[in-house]
Amino acid sequence: MRTEIPEDFVDPSRWQAYASGRAQLRLQCDTGPDASALRLDFDFHGGGGFVVARRPVTLTLPPAYCLRLALCGAMPPNRFELKLVDPGGTNVWRYQQEMPVLDGDWHVLEIPSRLIDFAWGPAGGGVAREIGAIEIAIVAGSGGRGHLCVADLRMEDRTPPWPPEIEASAALPGHPPLAVLDTGSESDWRAGSGCGEAWLTLDFGRECEYGGLILHWSDPAYAPACARAFRVQASNDREQWRLIYTATRAGGACSFVGLPNASSRYLRLALDPGPDGTYPALGSIELQPDAFSRSADELFHHVAARAPRGRYPRWLYREQTYWTAVDVPDGGIPALLNEDGSIEVGPAAGRGAGWTLEPFLFIDDDLLGWAELAPIPSLEQGELPIPSVSGAGAGLVLATIAYAAGALGQRVLYARYRLENRRDTPVAATLFVAVRPFQISPPWQGYADIGGVSPIHRLDYRDGRVRVNDAEVLIPLSAPSGFGTATFDQGAIIDRLALGRLPPDQTADDPLGFASGALRFDRVLPPGGVEEVVIAIPFARDCAGSDVEALRLGRWLDADAGFAEAVRDWSQRLGAVAFTLPPSARILASTAKTALAHILVNRDGPAFQPGPRRYTRSWIRDGAVMSAAVLRMGCRTESADFIRWYAGFQTEAGEVPCCVDHTGPDWLPEHDSLGEFIFAVAEPVRFTGDRQLAADLWPAVCRAVAYLEQLRASRLTDAERTPERRACFGLLPESVSHEGYLAQPVHAYWDDLWAVRGLKDAAWLAEILGEDAEHARLTALCEDFRSTLYASIALTMSERGIDFIPGSVEWADPDPTAIAVALTLIDEGHHLPEAALQRTFEALLDRFRAMHDQGVDWTNYSPYEVRVVGALVRLGRRREAHEVLRVLLADLRPPAWHQWPEIIWRDPRAPGHQGDLPHAWISAEYVLVFRDLFAYEREADCSLVVCAGIPREWLDEGPVSVTGLPTRDGHLDLHLGRGAGDAFELSLSGLDRIPPGGIRFAPPLDLASRSICVNGEPADEVTATELVIRALPARVVVT
Repeated sequence: MRTEIPEDFVDPSRWQAYASGRAQLRLQCDTGPDASALRLDFDFHGGGGFVVARRPVTLTLPPAYCLRLALCGAMPPNRFELKLVDPGGTNVWRYQQEMPVLDGDWHVLEIPSRLIDFAWGPAGGGVAREIGAIEIAIVAGSGGRGHLCVADLRMEDRTPPWPPEIEASAALPGHPPLAVLDTGSESDWRAGSGCGEAWLTLDFGRECEYGGLILHWSDPAYAPACARAFRVQASNDREQWRLIYTATRAGGACSFVGLPNASSRYLRLALDPGPDGTYPALGSIELQPDAFSRSADELFHHVAARAPRGRYPRWLYREQTYWTAVDVPDGGIPALLNEDGSIEVGPAAGRGAGWTLEPFLFIDDDLLGWAELAPIPSLEQGELPIPSVSGAGAGLVLATIAYAAGALGQRVLYARYRLENRRDTPVAATLFVAVRPFQISPPWQGYADIGGVSPIHRLDYRDGRVRVNDAEVLIPLSAPSGFGTATFDQGAIIDRLALGRLPPDQTADDPLGFASGALRFDRVLPPGGVEEVVIAIPFARDCAGSDVEALRLGRWLDADAGFAEAVRDWSQRLGAVAFTLPPSARILASTAKTALAHILVNRDGPAFQPGPRRYTRSWIRDGAVMSAAVLRMGCRTESADFIRWYAGFQTEAGEVPCCVDHTGPDWLPEHDSLGEFIFAVAEPVRFTGDRQLAADLWPAVCRAVAYLEQLRASRLTDAERTPERRACFGLLPESVSHEGYLAQPVHAYWDDLWAVRGLKDAAWLAEILGEDAEHARLTALCEDFRSTLYASIALTMSERGIDFIPGSVEWADPDPTAIAVALTLIDEGHHLPEAALQRTFEALLDRFRAMHDQGVDWTNYSPYEVRVVGALVRLGRRREAHEVLRVLLADLRPPAWHQWPEIIWRDPRAPGHQGDLPHAWISAEYVLVFRDLFAYEREADCSLVVCAGIPREWLDEGPVSVTGLPTRDGHLDLHLGRGAGDAFELSLSGLDRIPPGGIRFAPPLDLASRSICVNGEPADEVTATELVIRALPARVVVT
């Protein structure tokens, strides 16, 4: 057993110290139990965060190993982490545990390789092999200060030696047991017949760690007599054997045997004879490392690696995959369709994920999957959330369309497969629709049971229906030619489909949860002929009852009527506002319509949720923004439904949870929640005039304000008047509302800006409800909060020597994406220093240009940055606003589905975590900035600004029209186009009232050099950038 010493700690200068925020770390040499030690002295200064000691190394790791190190020190309870970083610095593997109690003595910590998990990076998974750095980290739990000494770092190789000693119970002449060690030969081991249990034993000479076996059989793969039965046993002394795997009906050319967390000196394969008394013939055996079966996902990754590309989901090849959501406008947890044509059925109650239907074409003795068909995504009418993919191969086109119909409680998912023969001769083809235990979400999306393999323990076909786990039903509306199912041990179903066959069984019970099945549809298509196959799946999460049971029995199911209903319902829901744009700009409008649909399709009842799987939780932060977006696109009821529902989780003390899911509220300290909650009450009142909503939720608003005041009171003490704490005076306490602050809660200006928004809205609600005294008090409170907030920002900028608006007190960090909301929904830009605001967004533009125009290396970014478009429009920088939009539209994933994930990777196939897809908060941010191009409210002068984001290039190409655009003052109709010569003409109508500051027309022109008439009269309120309109309808001519 080989032992290496990666580090002797003699020279602490070889280690680099890193600390977050205000934390501090000092590294020095100390004395260990036998040699030198590295001492980490740290101080979190009363906050959170982390400290890291990093050592660059060049190290190749064996398949199985154990890291040993000695620890000594004294500190409060915190988390210890050991991280392995690849040479490129982008992929990280991590071991973590709560710090063991250290009593001043040395303690040895053993970390076997199976406990070192992939943490993050574009690799998406797998195990560490080549290492470029080792990191030792302390992550604040209690925080505080202390020290940790690390010594005697060693790596012990635990890889089994190969070849091992081998012994068998019996062997026929010419078929020795040693044959199984030669994977390249045609020889095999045969035990003969009539000798009871036959066995083959491997002896590694010492206890070793391993993860599984791949058994290659020599006898026919699917002959009826070749249902093999075998067992795997392990021992350290050849006396006591423990059973670690059993297969009773193994089929296929090879058996993949997962043995997670296994270790032993001896490993035995025991075979039962077949019906004729003959034992299975074993061609070869491959011992697999621990990584082989670390998880079901890893096991199938190794299975897929040995199959032709396209026979398994793309993520099993460690490639990124993209999907979209499928549901009715007022549904629940949706189904999914991915770019390769797989459909994930909406999960059953109590589960976060479902299983998939995957189409395969068998034609001319060849099986075609996504790799051969290369499907191309599209949407119905180019913008409705009725997605499809279409691929071609062997002269046939296969299209997969997914849509849903029915009310919540009676929803049905339809999977429609359309075959078209583009040959000039008839063709016989088979469509297989496989039912497989895979999710569309890859394992790097993992959360709870979401991501990767999704167990199917039972598959059953009877009465013309497929039942999955006795809970979900597939109803073929097109008559199938057959169905077959198999367990994992019976062999991969895809191998049978590749032969044009189905497994013979109609029922499979798989203790591993890896059962698969397939429906078969044989079709003969004439030249140019089209055939359709439709499968209906009632949503399993919907309520039980007689109507649902009728659906499960196949009654009332009409695929054509369902499709017409889906098109009609989505067209009506998305059609409240009409945009007519020049050809080059139409993609923006289509994307906005689809983005609105994604907000609606991700809802679960009244709950706005940012994603269909990984993010099936309702954050008040996301919900407030989504509420604002849908209101501005003509959806009038969803926002009120959401906030009435969310208000039910507020405590009597006024605290608002940051998030709610099926387990209940989450009380993580995110202090933006209070302001967002009040905003989410006020916004539907502003846009719909729903005074009853205001009256009903006024007590909840008052409680939220009271809790906000209580939080703020902790930062109005004398302690905050000291020089070192002065920048925190009058703010809200530290929070983790920004993901970048999770490691160290900070005083985030995002929280305070939302608090100002909330106080403004609370004062307005008091005013419209006739609460005059409270209106006066809240107005004064808002002014006081505002003054302390902007004083803090100015002080932080001064003390830290920065020329931009920072994101927090502690970090003084550039965060233009967060600061953008100060100009948009919060509408406080007129209180911030103009030069600092400009510089804040110039830095972002510089980075965007470097990333996308100048070839600077980058890994990923978040399309939350679309929010800055609205800020740039308000700053009069429409050219830069469209520059950002062009970049973001180029990063739609995939472009035809008009959606973004939360994280965009530079390599679209990099298997990195991408949040969820479609990400409805980002969709909402896009809807908001798209609307800003045409109109936005401005509180500084109580006006409505129109056309501030319309570029000159659009007008050179054609006119711009918007009909029925909701504003706080009613619905607006707008038409802007070129007139004769160099003239421009604007027509405005609608609105219930003119805002006090008028309507401000901000065209892409220098108005100071133009002649302007409004309704035939010379304009008298004009600046170089804006014209004030005081009455509607209005016709403006600019010459």
